[in-house]
Amino acid sequence: MHYSKRIIRGRLTLLTAAGVLLTGGVGASVLLAAPAQAVTCAAGASCSLTGTLTLGAGTLNLTTSASLGWTAAATGVDQHLVDPTAADETYTVVDATGTAAGWHITVSATTFTSTGTGTPKLADTGTFSTNGSLTSSITAGYPTAACSPSTTCTLPTHTTAPTTFPVAITTAATAPTTFVIYDANAATGIGSIAIGGSTAAAPVGWWLNVPGNAAPGTYTSTILMAVVSTP
Repeated sequence: MHYSKRIIRGRLTLLTAAGVLLTGGVGASVLLAAPAQAVTCAAGASCSLTGTLTLGAGTLNLTTSASLGWTAAATGVDQHLVDPTAADETYTVVDATGTAAGWHITVSATTFTSTGTGTPKLADTGTFSTNGSLTSSITAGYPTAACSPSTTCTLPTHTTAPTTFPVAITTAATAPTTFVIYDANAATGIGSIAIGGSTAAAPVGWWLNVPGNAAPGTYTSTILMAVVSTP
């Protein structure tokens, strides 16, 4: 995330006093110009000042882990594996646009493919999914949403376009389909929203179904996440 700093320089303008010829003699009368927009308060009287905040629009952005990972030993039976890394059990959406249009998060993934002998692959269908649980791959319900620490936010609601959990993410060798894994209705999900978290009631669970006949090896997939305006 990049931060920009703007420095506003004040400009002071000095006005030269006008010289005035005095009656009955020669002298100079010095006139001091008052600062622009200044007010003079008489003793015991109140002055009225205008306070103005100029707040520019921010962006809609997503912060997530740079990778997902699973480790297991082959057992000959199907295994449902969840990513155990705490940093992977959450992501953060910031909506500072001021439009309150709502948003949704998408995921796509290529086929999990190994570099082993014969280039084995995991099935495109039924292999990769996400939900709000670290204990069951079939648990329904959204991951927990909360305002990020030390922030005020409007939590997301989902009545307009609800996502059904668990979300099955079908992979493909090329041009994989994009799936919505989280959504926020218009006028919700405003500010900095933490989704899931290792200590949350419903962390983000990333699941792999590994069949019992899968060949040992290291399987990799290119996973793309994005946040898109409007639910």
